[in-house]
Amino acid sequence: MSTREELLKHLWVELIDLHLDADGLRRIAAAAQSQRADAPFADAMHAMQRLLASGVDIRDLCLIQRFAAYEAVFQTLYAIGDPGVDGDDVFGLYEELLMADPRGRDGQVS
Repeated sequence: MSTREELLKHLWVELIDLHLDADGLRRIAAAAQSQRADAPFADAMHAMQRLLASGVDIRDLCLIQRFAAYEAVFQTLYAIGDPGVDGDDVFGLYEELLMADPRGRDGQVS
């Protein structure tokens, strides 16, 4: 990314609006079938599968997921800027995110 504007556009297109794709949710639900119970976020995949099976409108789920993505991006950008990271060492943090789950459960809650 060479400019702030390009970065923000990238975040909207690739991380926020991406969740308007109902096929993505269908793929998540379908993937739940083959996930190990201890796989990262397997519980969320199974929850998505149950919601779709119960007849919840997939568009509503997309909108909720999109809002959650916006909040995650906003809070991440805010945390990077204030309070910030010592020495601005934020490169490669994505590689450590899943392992940094304070529960030690790779993102699973249940």
